[in-house]
Amino acid sequence: MDCQNIEFSPEKSRERVAKAVKVLGRKLLDRIIGFVLYLLGAKRKVAAEAVGMPEESLKTAIGLIMRDGFSAFRDRRQSEASRPSANASVEKSSIAVRREGEWCVVELAASREPLMLPLARSDSVQARTVLLSMASAGWLSMQEAASILDLSYAHCRELADRLHRDGVVATLVDKRQGQLQDYRVTPPVKAEIIQQFSARCVAGYPTSSDALANAVHEHAKIKLSARTLRWHVAKLGLAGIRETLPKLLQSLKKKP
Repeated sequence: MDCQNIEFSPEKSRERVAKAVKVLGRKLLDRIIGFVLYLLGAKRKVAAEAVGMPEESLKTAIGLIMRDGFSAFRDRRQSEASRPSANASVEKSSIAVRREGEWCVVELAASREPLMLPLARSDSVQARTVLLSMASAGWLSMQEAASILDLSYAHCRELADRLHRDGVVATLVDKRQGQLQDYRVTPPVKAEIIQQFSARCVAGYPTSSDALANAVHEHAKIKLSARTLRWHVAKLGLAGIRETLPKLLQSLKKKP
């Protein structure tokens, strides 16, 4: 882009910068201007001097922006320091997040009961909303959120930025109607899924989607992906009987 023939007004620049500083803050604005000067072809040293930044600081900022996208413009240390005092009492060390099968368990030191978030495909909006919001707030690292949600780091960060910018419905709710009927997973296939799930529950075998996929394939020669199994297990409501089915069977055996 050639800016040689563009006329710049120092007076308008001062007015516009003053307005932008009130909204964005001086540090964020300096990063944006420095990055733009770099994109327009200025040397890093010249761009850094123009915005009053050390050259190494601008170099680091450019690297982060090129890697992480728009969210890297924000100075993470500054955002943490300026966070409202109501949130300052929530320390990262007081939050424990882990994955247990098809559930994400969030434990807060101040809470007696953990927060249970379903990770099944049909219910993942709730888990994604909570974990991405926690990662954006700095309560959870983006890498941890990506690992629990089974997403790449780049996709996780992109979703977090879109969630902050566009909201839950526009970012996480799948608006595609898709097929209205299961053509591949027919009633006999669903019956096999239910049969294998129930039998493994009673026998004490694993009921993970990978284990079910192998069992269905070995017994009925039906090849289904773990992702498909996970979706249908959630849709059929089978996850809820994992603990109750063996107990029910034992109680029925005791009856005359």
